Amino acid sequence: MRKGLLLSAMMIGLMVLPSGAAQAAAKAAAKAEPAKAAASAKAEPAPDEAQQAAEAPIVGNAEAGRKIYESICFHCHRLDYDASEVGAPGLRDVTHRHDVAWIEQWITSPRAFAKIDPSAKALVASNPYGLTMPTLPEMQNPQNRADIIAFLKTLEDKDTKKQ
Repeated sequence: MRKGLLLSAMMIGLMVLPSGAAQAAAKAAAKAEPAKAAASAKAEPAPDEAQQAAEAPIVGNAEAGRKIYESICFHCHRLDYDASEVGAPGLRDVTHRHDVAWIEQWITSPRAFAKIDPSAKALVASNPYGLTMPTLPEMQNPQNRADIIAFLKTLEDKDTKKQ
């Protein structure tokens, strides 16, 4: 849009200038455009750089994850090993029971994941009330998932080994 305004202003100026001055102004404008394009190309990352930035791993924040737990997850999950009143498993040591990729898939879409993963299916089947964790809108955000997983890692017992 700026470029269009600049060209419009130049065209109006060209109409007013004598023909020799108009030609000089047109040449100056033509020289300025490639310089502007080169400057803006340097300011924007190359496609490879932008793709690498988009693929960079998201770093979870345990404190932000704790806040998510306190506002959403605590309704169904306890922080110890015991199942809650609704049959949701306790979260203590969950990162030793399941790897991060499994947890990420589970919290993104529990029902869909239970259809393709045997341990997720067994988890659903183990609920005494036939309940399945709902797909939570907050867990559709990759940063929120990374934050809650970072928090879950703080619940690890140091002497427990991954099974």
